[in-house]
Amino acid sequence: MIYLKTFELSNDRSSNPNIYPFNILKDKEPEVFVFQNITVLYGNNGSGKSTILNLMAHKLNLKGKERTSSEVIGTCGYFEKYASKCEYELGENENGRKVRRIPESSRYIKSEEILYEVRKIQQDAILQESIESNLARERGLQNAQDFLKTKEGEKQFERFKFARG
Repeated sequence: MIYLKTFELSNDRSSNPNIYPFNILKDKEPEVFVFQNITVLYGNNGSGKSTILNLMAHKLNLKGKERTSSEVIGTCGYFEKYASKCEYELGENENGRKVRRIPESSRYIKSEEILYEVRKIQQDAILQESIESNLARERGLQNAQDFLKTKEGEKQFERFKFARG
């Protein structure tokens, strides 16, 4: 199922070349994105990939959209103005029927968030191994593993997680 069929960038421009994102995306190809089952955005650093994704998130009002400076400090919302001028078309479901809306559970997830979660999992695994190793010296490996499966063991593990930062 393709929820988003097309997304068209705004043609609006600003006379001030520093107003983000009005002039950042001018002359970028394509102006209209047509989505398939898998769509890849690629380009050099600073080419606008994240800006385009964030514009989509703002236009579709997705959870996880990045806050803009106007939301934080109350300045003029140029980003929001630009996003409001972008257009999109919803896709079709498996039966070829038009999708009426993006599911509420949809969200904008940045690669940094995924990497953060992977890092957390890795750190938890290292912590678990360290705790097991220390307990194994005191109690023996099997007793240590059995202890960590108990409520008290889970509490200890959570305390260690909290203490490490």
